[in-house]
Amino acid sequence: MKKGRKRSGDAGTAELDLHGMRVAEALAIFANAYNRRVAGGDVSPLRVIHGYGSSAGEGAIGRELRRYLARHADAVGFMAGEEFSINPGFTVVYPRRPLPPPPRGCG
Repeated sequence: MKKGRKRSGDAGTAELDLHGMRVAEALAIFANAYNRRVAGGDVSPLRVIHGYGSSAGEGAIGRELRRYLARHADAVGFMAGEEFSINPGFTVVYPRRPLPPPPRGCG
């Protein structure tokens, strides 16, 4: 699948794949896709696939994505993949309102 492309995941949940991107690029693509969904009235969950890093620990994209989401808890809810399964390589996002642009130069 092409990087950054949305597809349908488990039980009809939309997915956004950010594998292999630099952190700043991944966050910008996420924020753009998220805000387009919210603007279109779609507040269904979005499964964001970011991988778990090359050292099988916490990957940079996942870490920075979750920090960004946590800073905007008034606009979005989220749950780490490891809360669903043993897979830390994804995050499920629950949209409420548009998000501001991510910080520049992260990652």
